[in-house]
Amino acid sequence: MMSRSEVLGRVQALKVYTRGERRAPHKPLLLLVAIAALERGARVLSFAEVEEALEPLLDGYAPPVLSRHQPELPYWYLRSDGLWTVSDADHLPLQRGGFPRMGALRQTHGGLPAELADALLADGVLRTQVVQALLERHFPDTLHEEILEAVGVSGELPLEVAELVPQAVLRRRRDPGFRRRVLRGYEHRCAVTGFRAALGGRFLGVEAAHVKWHSMGGPDLSNNGVALEPTLHMLFDKGAWTLSDERRVLVSAEFTGTSEAVARLRQFHGKPLREPLPGYGPVDLRFIRWHRDRDKGGVFRGPAL
Repeated sequence: MMSRSEVLGRVQALKVYTRGERRAPHKPLLLLVAIAALERGARVLSFAEVEEALEPLLDGYAPPVLSRHQPELPYWYLRSDGLWTVSDADHLPLQRGGFPRMGALRQTHGGLPAELADALLADGVLRTQVVQALLERHFPDTLHEEILEAVGVSGELPLEVAELVPQAVLRRRRDPGFRRRVLRGYEHRCAVTGFRAALGGRFLGVEAAHVKWHSMGGPDLSNNGVALEPTLHMLFDKGAWTLSDERRVLVSAEFTGTSEAVARLRQFHGKPLREPLPGYGPVDLRFIRWHRDRDKGGVFRGPAL
């Protein structure tokens, strides 16, 4: 059975596909699917089960693509990280490029290596630490609870081991001053709607959003931040809207919902983002272009209206 340090080390060393600044979270999502299955008592999953579980997750949480996401890629390539096995992998007929023929691959099943599965089943704290590490390293905070619910995996850390989190949860350290600087720069006012509220002398209802995700290397600088209402923050991270080079709101043509929800966001399409106070600096174009351009790794669900 693998030790806790071995498990966390492999998770930390997980290699994801990159092209420029574009990073694919396919492997982290597959690991979360596998952990959820393990919690349900399933050590192995057929290719069809993985495909059924992974496709909607990739559609929802991976950077947009022009054609279709390919769940077969993490299903096969996660083996190289020592975190996945595929039945009969050494005997599958291969295509010219070295990838298995899809007909053969569809007849296989995959799962976590036995020693990894044993370690996660025996140690609930470790299992939670792995889940939290995958979320922290690959997704923004606003999507964590939604992803946990979509995958069906537990993400709660027992209170009695909370003191272990700083050492065991693998995360890039955040600057605690980021939120304070961004909210001060925008005077605790949403940069899109102008919403600002206070109760008992304390401001509330506005959050500091990273334009380039922290999990994708976005810095904790005020020019990578913008003050937003929580719903707009979540929709920004989901790619429902973005910013032009002129820092004007661009709403995705794919954004749908109730007439009230659609109308509320679309009314800001083409409107300029509120400028921060002097000395804080507007959002840097490098980070805007990351968010907007899928080739740079961005999440905007283009085209715009």
